[in-house]
Amino acid sequence: MELRELIPTLKDCVGQLEQDVGYASALVTQRGGTTVRVTGKQAAVEPVEPSRGCVLSAFTGRCLVEVSTSDLSSAGLQAAVAQLRARVAQDGVDPNGLVVDPGTPLQQEWTTAEAIPAANVPLAEKVARGHALKDAVSKDRRAVHAVSRVGDVQNQELFINRTRTLYQDLRRAEAVVFLVMQDGANQGELYGGRSRAGGFEHCALPDALVDEVVRDCGRILGAPRVAAGTHTCVFAPDFAGLFAHEAFGHGTEADMFLKRRAKGADFLGKRVASDLVDMFDSPALPGHAATYFFDHEGQLAGETQIISKGILSQPITSLDAAIRLSIPRTANGRRESFERKSYTRMTNTYFGAGKHSVEDVFSGVERGLFIKHGSNGMEDPKGWGIQCEGYMAEEIVGGKLTGRVFSPVIVTGYVPELLQSISAVSNTVEITGLGTCGKGHKEWVKVTDGGPHLRLKARVA
Repeated sequence: MELRELIPTLKDCVGQLEQDVGYASALVTQRGGTTVRVTGKQAAVEPVEPSRGCVLSAFTGRCLVEVSTSDLSSAGLQAAVAQLRARVAQDGVDPNGLVVDPGTPLQQEWTTAEAIPAANVPLAEKVARGHALKDAVSKDRRAVHAVSRVGDVQNQELFINRTRTLYQDLRRAEAVVFLVMQDGANQGELYGGRSRAGGFEHCALPDALVDEVVRDCGRILGAPRVAAGTHTCVFAPDFAGLFAHEAFGHGTEADMFLKRRAKGADFLGKRVASDLVDMFDSPALPGHAATYFFDHEGQLAGETQIISKGILSQPITSLDAAIRLSIPRTANGRRESFERKSYTRMTNTYFGAGKHSVEDVFSGVERGLFIKHGSNGMEDPKGWGIQCEGYMAEEIVGGKLTGRVFSPVIVTGYVPELLQSISAVSNTVEITGLGTCGKGHKEWVKVTDGGPHLRLKARVA
């Protein structure tokens, strides 16, 4: 059954629920796809874990009450409606409570464009692509282990409330390589890749990216740790993205404001960064892996400017957070699946471009570090501390890279101090798409991050 065939039934479900409450909605999702993983001469082919089901939501004036089901038959959906109406009756409705705006009337469909539809590519060709990527990254004699992964995902989503009927067919593809090198007692590892909205055309990597992974993996073999202390740093775009995600990721998700677990709530409208800094979250960026047309609560995708010339201007929101805080909704209400709660979640999060050339960013460093290949990070939204780890830093002297490499590197600090120390922002932005993000230890969704080259002061170890 196509999801769109459910529209009449779901409209009826919403109508029944709104006999009891002021607002109700339905979301149906379906996920599928293929992943090919190549290790050595072996290829493993796995389907993306399939998921198909519906979540019905009813707002009582105090809270959202929900029921989910994987039974999309008419009887199954009616049973879910009955179950939800019973829960609403048990919880009670506040006629003088908060009100949900269902949005302006709209009926629309969207589909991600694919230059090469992944579903039409023979499995043998996908496996061959995986082997080719693995072989390309294994060319150095010091390579002892290499893995490639190519995959495609299709997410179909149908949202209905009393004013809106929205359908989106989202396609995403990715290619990733992971390399381990050894030279005597020294061993190093590195990965690279990309994930983009679209089809099989993205299950490939530019030669320059593969060459960089091989070259830099070799460079970090036996590299020492950097002397701990405060350094002038240049963050590469991928590391700037990791910084953006951790510094103003969960810390500006407005449901964290409700829980009093984000210090950013105290800084809205105040300076938190250098006036060179702009930061955005946007699920509306064409072609990026975390892009969509509407969120899981029916809000149309659009850009949110989190920081404007150093001022913390706006958080990102879910429906629940927006109405409770009386602030504008953004399209950031996302679920891991139809069985999971909606939270405020990041999408494509990035620093905006500045006015400096990349050469100018480096020329202002008398002695410092160029940090790239971010690996992971963590933050404390309540205390606004941050830690970002990277595979590699290269020494800068007199505005030039010296070739001396340190590995790994860890950047720590207080977010406003780091942001306010930014003294140069390059005029080019790169966004990477390999990440996923959890809410705590679970609730995983697709995200991307990125930015320009940044020059700043940071504590590095």
